[in-house]
Amino acid sequence: MTANNLSGQPRSRTLSLLAAAGLALSLAACAGDHDHGEHAGHAGHDSHAGHNDHGAHAGHGDHAGHAGHAGHHGHSTEPDELGRRLWGMEHVMPPELYDELRANIPLFARYSNAEIDLAMEQMGPEYSWYISPPELRGDQGVLVLSHGFRERGDMMFRQSIQSYANIFPIAMAPGMAMMMNDNIQLALDDLREAGVRTVVVVPILSTSHNELMRQWEYVLGFRDEPEFATVGQVNTEGLELFIMPALNDDPMVAEMLLDYALDISENPANETIMVLAHGASGKNAAEDNVKELVILNNLARYIVEDGGFSSGFGFLLQDDAPPEIRAQNVERMREKVGEANARGERVLVVTNLIGSRTIQAKMRQDLAGMDYRLNARGLSEHENFTVWIGEMIREGFEKSTMPSAAAAR
Repeated sequence: MTANNLSGQPRSRTLSLLAAAGLALSLAACAGDHDHGEHAGHAGHDSHAGHNDHGAHAGHGDHAGHAGHAGHHGHSTEPDELGRRLWGMEHVMPPELYDELRANIPLFARYSNAEIDLAMEQMGPEYSWYISPPELRGDQGVLVLSHGFRERGDMMFRQSIQSYANIFPIAMAPGMAMMMNDNIQLALDDLREAGVRTVVVVPILSTSHNELMRQWEYVLGFRDEPEFATVGQVNTEGLELFIMPALNDDPMVAEMLLDYALDISENPANETIMVLAHGASGKNAAEDNVKELVILNNLARYIVEDGGFSSGFGFLLQDDAPPEIRAQNVERMREKVGEANARGERVLVVTNLIGSRTIQAKMRQDLAGMDYRLNARGLSEHENFTVWIGEMIREGFEKSTMPSAAAAR
C-alpha cells in the first residue's frame, strides 16, 4: 500500500507544549548508535522555510495473516522489569531470509549464514518498549522507530522523550526489521490497548531516502514489497497510521549543524564546510544517494550562508558498502579536502548522523595528514533533537485532522 503525501503546509515556528516540554532534555552522550547544545534560540528557522516538509497517511486493513508475526517466533512477550518486551531474546531467522538478505544487501552477498548472524548481533536488540504511564489512555498515540542506541543510549533516549509520553501513549520499537516484525507489532498492540486509534510514526533517521525507511514502510503496510527480507506486515486493524519524514534538511537540522560548525570554527571566512553522511549501500543506493546528496548540499548551503563560511559541500561515505567502494569514496573525499587546503582553507566536518559512534571514529585515518577539524557529535546530542521529535508529533496529529486526510480515509 502506498502512502498519500500530505505536503505543502508551511511549518509554524512557534513551539507547542510538546516541543517546549522537551527543550531542556538532551542526549548528551547517546551511545552505540549505528545510523543515529546551547543554541536553542539561534535564528534561522524563517530563512529555511523552503525545506522539505511532508507526512504520509495510510488506513490499513488486517495483516494478521502475513508471515513473520504469528506467535512472535516462540518468544515470551512478557515485559521485563523495565517494561521492555523481547529484550535480550535471541531471534532466529528462517533459512530463506538469509538468501533474501544476501540478494538485497551488497555487503552480505558473499557472507555465510554465520557471518550474517554476527552482523545481526552487532546491530543490537530488536524489542518493544511502551513508555507511557499504564493509566494514561487516549485515542492519539505515537510509535517511535529507531535503529537503536544500545542499552545505555536507549535508556537516555527514553528519558529524553518521557515528557511527551506523559501526554500521549508512546511506544518505542528499536530494530531494523531484518529478522522479524514482532517488536513493531507489540508496540502497536500496546498502543491499541491504551485506546489509541490514530498513530503518528516518527522514524529516527537522518534521511528518508534509505533502505531502513522502506523496510519500516513495508512492515507497516505502506509498501507491498520488502527492502531487506520478507518478515511480514503487522496487523494495524482499527488503527490509522501517519508516518512522518526523517530529519532530512529540516530547518532544525540546519541549525544544529551550524552550531556544531561554529563550535570548531576559528575563522569562518577561511573555512569550508563538509556535511558528511553515512550514505546508502543497498540495492537502490545509486538513487538514494543522489537524493540524499541534494539534502546534504542544502544543509551545507544554509550553514555557509548563516555562518559566514567560505564554501560548503555534502559528501556520502557509503560506510556499509563493500570495502573497495568505501575506499574509492575516501579517496574522493581526500581530493575534495585537498582542494580546499590548496586554497589555504581548513575543512570543518560535521555529520547528519544521529549518534557519534559510527563513521566519526574512522575519520582520523581517512583524513590523516590533511587540514581539517571534525565535530563528532551526533544530532541526538543537541537539545533541539528532542524538540524536533515534538514537532513531528504535533505536525502528525495536525495532519491527521486535515480535510485531505479525512478524505483519504
